[in-house]
Amino acid sequence: MVEYNVIANFKIYLEDGNKMPEVKQAIEQMAKVNHFKEEDVGFGIKILRAFVMFNDDQGGMDELEEKIKKIPGVSETQLDDVSRV
Repeated sequence: MVEYNVIANFKIYLEDGNKMPEVKQAIEQMAKVNHFKEEDVGFGIKILRAFVMFNDDQGGMDELEEKIKKIPGVSETQLDDVSRV
């Protein structure tokens, strides 16, 4: 069993807020998701925060960020924060 000791907060900008369920599902298939948080940033633009669990020996945050960017409906992704749990 993998033990997770790092949580990464990815900020994900969506082209269309209606694609939120599909984007969440795609991320859950790629990584161990602790939770999601949806935020309105104004002018009808929504962002999705994905809090993803890792083991610090695994690495792979840059790789995951690139995979998230390729999900249909995602316009931009950035790693916003990383902390130990």
